Amino acid sequence: MAHDDWQKRHPWGEDGRIDPDEIGQEDEERAAGPDAPSRGLITRGLSIVPFLLVAAVGLIGVVGWLLILLLGVGGAEPIWKAVQGLSALQILWQLLLAVLIGCVPVIFVLVGSWATAHGFNEDSGRTFWAVAQALWGLAAVGLVVIDRVRHAWITALGLTALDWWFMFGMVAFAMIIAGVRLRRAPGSVLRR
Repeated sequence: MAHDDWQKRHPWGEDGRIDPDEIGQEDEERAAGPDAPSRGLITRGLSIVPFLLVAAVGLIGVVGWLLILLLGVGGAEPIWKAVQGLSALQILWQLLLAVLIGCVPVIFVLVGSWATAHGFNEDSGRTFWAVAQALWGLAAVGLVVIDRVRHAWITALGLTALDWWFMFGMVAFAMIIAGVRLRRAPGSVLRR
């Protein structure tokens, strides 16, 4: 009986070594002290990097849309010159396409920024991380399908194999880190 009480109070086994399965996050943070960064802070920081990249790509898209489509910077023709001589229905269609093209990067910026802010919270929740992991998984499958089916399209965009593998690596990293955060989310059966 006394041995059982001693075993409950001390997380190490009879041989004097600590059993890693018996140590919780609170024990690790207490051992590191109040000034040490917690393991959760590092994981939370790493988990928002992919969302920051999505927001940055969206911001680049918004700036590109403004400069190329609206102002005609570079060799492009601004939209108001491109629609000259078209019928009213064609002008309306071109303006609708221009607005839709501009909305896509804005949505990327908004979703990426929201996911960054929400994902950095300690209690972001299982649902958020499950959805994030599923979306990153779909993005990975989409990249593989595009690589296999539309390889010529990728080279026409000017992307090299290194660029493509970097994107795939970032998506795989995002999927893995979302899985780690899912395991550590509040209410998780797997959380310690």
